[in-house]
Amino acid sequence: MTLRPTVRPLRPGDDDAIARLFDDTMLLGSPLERLPVAFDHYRALSLGWYLGPGRADAAVATDAAGEVVGYTLVCADERAAARAGRRDTVTFARRVAAEAARGHLDASSRAFYRARARDAGALVLTRQSPPASVHAHLNVRSGARTFSVARALVDHIDSRCRLAGHDAWYGELNERDGSRAGALERLGAEIVSTVPNHTLSDLLGEPVRRLTLVRRLPAEQVR
Repeated sequence: MTLRPTVRPLRPGDDDAIARLFDDTMLLGSPLERLPVAFDHYRALSLGWYLGPGRADAAVATDAAGEVVGYTLVCADERAAARAGRRDTVTFARRVAAEAARGHLDASSRAFYRARARDAGALVLTRQSPPASVHAHLNVRSGARTFSVARALVDHIDSRCRLAGHDAWYGELNERDGSRAGALERLGAEIVSTVPNHTLSDLLGEPVRRLTLVRRLPAEQVR
């Protein structure tokens, strides 16, 4: 049976569902075998701005039973998100350093955060400026990854982009073996850059690429 998703704005109880989905899909749609020490701080760094100042632009996809099966986090204010990101990254780094100083980080946790720092550094070096004025994160539970769910969430991103007066948005997607290029084309997205994802490559023991994609809205959809 084809899943017919409902996409709606966030409600107070959605934060926990988004956090669970974030955890459960860390490894290309699957959960990590064991979460790294201080992962709650990493999750807060990844989701905090979008569930706070950017909350009005976010949405969840729910199934017929009302269960959250996907979400999109949208940022139409790059400068505000970047300022918050720099501040929150410093806070996050201090917390992880404090855990390390106490001897609480095991080998796998240290490896995870080293790889994440390497990926973040590479992103800073390779991206001189955002490829569009709006960006979005889109995540769907493994068993609900259908075109209809993705399409519904993309439509929501389009609407927030259009409301902000912009004609394009960008996002990032991880893949192995070129498995997702066709799906991106069906959603009207263009891949503009490809870099290794060291974190996922290390965890999976095989190459994983981080794709940056841009979706340009049809002319009739832009104000």
